[in-house]
Amino acid sequence: MKSDLKRQPVHGGLGGQAARGAAVTGLSQVVKLGTQFLSVIFLSRLLTPADFGLVAMCTPVIAFVTMAQNMGLSQAVVVAEEITPGQSSTLFWVNAGLALGLTVGLIGLSPIIADFYRAPNLEQLIVVMSFCILMSGLSAQHGALVTRAMKFSRLAIIDMASAVLGLAAALLWAIFAPGPMALVAMSLTSALTLLIGVWCSSEWRPGKLAPFPAVAGMLKFGGGLSTFTLSNFFARSLDNILIGRFIGAQQLGLYDRAYKLLLFPLQQITYPLSRVMVPVLSRLVHEPDRYRVAYARTVGQILLVTTPGTLTLFILADTAIPLALGPQWSHAAAIFRWLAFAALHQSMTATIGWLFISQSRMREYAHWGIFNAVSCAIAFAIGIRWGVEGVAACYALSDVFIRLPALWVVIGRRGPVSTQDLARIAMPFLLAGTGSAMTLTLIALPLQMPPLALLVAGLIISYTTFLVTLWLSKRGRAIVIETFGMMKMILQKV
Repeated sequence: MKSDLKRQPVHGGLGGQAARGAAVTGLSQVVKLGTQFLSVIFLSRLLTPADFGLVAMCTPVIAFVTMAQNMGLSQAVVVAEEITPGQSSTLFWVNAGLALGLTVGLIGLSPIIADFYRAPNLEQLIVVMSFCILMSGLSAQHGALVTRAMKFSRLAIIDMASAVLGLAAALLWAIFAPGPMALVAMSLTSALTLLIGVWCSSEWRPGKLAPFPAVAGMLKFGGGLSTFTLSNFFARSLDNILIGRFIGAQQLGLYDRAYKLLLFPLQQITYPLSRVMVPVLSRLVHEPDRYRVAYARTVGQILLVTTPGTLTLFILADTAIPLALGPQWSHAAAIFRWLAFAALHQSMTATIGWLFISQSRMREYAHWGIFNAVSCAIAFAIGIRWGVEGVAACYALSDVFIRLPALWVVIGRRGPVSTQDLARIAMPFLLAGTGSAMTLTLIALPLQMPPLALLVAGLIISYTTFLVTLWLSKRGRAIVIETFGMMKMILQKV
């Protein structure tokens, strides 16, 4: 084994490793989005809104503890200039020790959490799901090293296997023993598949520990990232906690399905791409022109793929929700529409974390996370008086009119990508999105067609209008050409 795991420079911008990585990551996301779609179609019909609501009560607790045990060390490993096997061993045992302690602690707190939600049957779900934390701690360091080595094909295979096996476990459980434990089986199976996959893909194994000063810088970096991650988690989960505590599992189930149907697929596009872009951007940080081009191209491709679909679902929500989930979920349409309004910008906003991390601006990232959490908490507290739809509305409005402009100002104050650069990236898509929305409203919305045919027609109209409008500008044409080139590369991988 080498004495250190020094990262290598990237040549050719998004060509070479980065382009291949984006292609295989895109392929894995097609598979993951397909499994997500199937889970929405089938599990929503096999299980009740209350089943989803109970698991949604557990999820914030499990996610919070999982992030706490990681301490941001995975990203610290990815962006480090070099790392020795001893440093990796020290970080592994830090993660593993914290994971074990937090798993045991959460099991002990499960009765208190169940009592908080006034749901006694929640205790068993928390105990079983807590083992996801332990598996996450055991896989964190190996996953970071595989990402650092840019083994994107292996990561894509692991992601696909995790999604497919998790869905299979949930469906089998839901068929033979319907209930919330089917969703728990999905989480456990996915976590176990990830653990096995990254251990098999990494040649490194824990060994002799490095002295604490050798990892102090990484711990400091991870601390800044953890502050943002945990505060962002709080912002993203307080709505579930408030709805579960004060309104109940049934309404939380409606809210959770609306959220997962829209925002989860968007996250499944941006989050895995961070595995490609954070290592690439961290290597280009001293070459601002290449850095800016790499970021703009990737964000443009994301927006081209996601924006027309999000607009279609926003305008045709009353058709899309009963079609996807079943008629018993029709009350989630109003919630879904508000979340779709916020989602229109989140495909781009989610990528700004790549800029903070690759530029090692962790103090600013932490401060932003605190502001994000506080502003979301205020919005949720205001909205809860109008029920679930009020929570969604206040979140969406504050996200678009307060957090979005504030974030652009903060990230653009320094670094290769300015606020003006972000505006230039977004402007062609804003114009194309406006054109698609107007066309959908005037043509698709009045159509009298069966639900599936209407939704398909809406998607065709939206994407066609979007592409035509985008093609009218030089920057838009370049993005269209690059995106179709990337899709061609993905198809060649199939």
